Amino acid sequence: MSQMQRAHITGRRRIVSIVATAAVSALILAGCSSSSDTTDAAATDTAAATESAAAESPAELTGEPVKTMTITDINSPGAVYPNIHISADAAQEYINATGGINGRPLEVINCDSQGTADGAATCARQATTDGVVAVVGSFNFSPDAMIEVLEPAGIAYFGECCALGAKENTSKAAFPFGSIQMYGVGEVKKAVEDGCTNIKAMIIEGAESFWPPMQEAAKRLGAADKLNAEYVTQPGTVQDQSAQVAQLLEGGTDCVVSVTSETPLTAFMVAWDAAQPTAKFYGPQGNLNKISAAGHEEILEGSTVVGIYPDIACPVWDDYRASLEVISADPAQDYNSLGGLGTWAAYMGFRQVAETVEPADTLDAATFLAAASTAKIDLPGMLPPLDFTQEWTAYPGLLRMVNQSVVYSQIQNGDVAPLGECGVFDDVAALVEAQS
Repeated sequence: MSQMQRAHITGRRRIVSIVATAAVSALILAGCSSSSDTTDAAATDTAAATESAAAESPAELTGEPVKTMTITDINSPGAVYPNIHISADAAQEYINATGGINGRPLEVINCDSQGTADGAATCARQATTDGVVAVVGSFNFSPDAMIEVLEPAGIAYFGECCALGAKENTSKAAFPFGSIQMYGVGEVKKAVEDGCTNIKAMIIEGAESFWPPMQEAAKRLGAADKLNAEYVTQPGTVQDQSAQVAQLLEGGTDCVVSVTSETPLTAFMVAWDAAQPTAKFYGPQGNLNKISAAGHEEILEGSTVVGIYPDIACPVWDDYRASLEVISADPAQDYNSLGGLGTWAAYMGFRQVAETVEPADTLDAATFLAAASTAKIDLPGMLPPLDFTQEWTAYPGLLRMVNQSVVYSQIQNGDVAPLGECGVFDDVAALVEAQS
């Protein structure tokens, strides 16, 4: 038996013992369902955990490892995402603790794209030489540099939360799970529903493509006159953003919707707090979070977070939380985020598709890509159903974005908490689809 396989068997025993605790913890953490729904779900989870704990350890994993790669920026002068690699490690632990991929061990290779297109392409080339089945649950700001390598090599770029590149949104080798272009739409919808009458938008430099869908959503909601015709551009670097705050609040603004990133948003909050605005703030999941809210809890209380994945407190993430504990994940990282939740969901979807390839020893990049191309991903509570047999032709340039739904959370006491029931997704496609 190899050292890696012995480690996986140890992990299986550890995760079986911890899952019962995680199920009970869901009663305390959840708060995103009605009391009866939460109780029923927790009771079901507890029963399942008890049954798992009583079961014998799974059979030893055999065969060649199923290799995957997860790519993100770690050593970078810009934003870094260690939570993505940590979540990939947690997924490896969980999958190998629960039978592997049709009995074969999963081996995750984490690659640092270093914040550059060259780094992203280098990781993609490593994926081709290392014989990975797919690149899973990754994110950086140079996705097309990876697609240019992965597509001709016949390797799937699978399950990413946040498709930003033109090729990433059109390549048949890309299988994004997220609806990132829709969270600005969700913010506008929520602001209108909240009764906002003077809405201004802040969009980080480089994300201008988010603006037209937000304007279209306001128009179709009958609120075009409530959304200011121009947005305020946020700098992507850490600097004094008092001027941006002044622009946003000028003229009696009652609500601000934003497309932003965590690091510049953290800097923005210093100026926002200093202005003591009465305007309500709306921001994206993983960026408007406990890190950017730290020190500004009072001014941000009740602010709305719009995202792709339900809050980490929801019972559907019990195994994720337990697996993070098993691997002693860095508590300083934000796992209630697009990167954290998205990477876990990507690996759960990867396993679902990979296990349709039979016999198990025929699973490779080519057979996985073929299976993914006809896949209908079913991850109840994590994501709405995703059908990769049908491209989304209703909006130009986003053919591969088969998920057009968002979820809502809010800032409570400086942390993110669910807003509404767990597993309820708001499909906002009708607010932006091209009309005939």
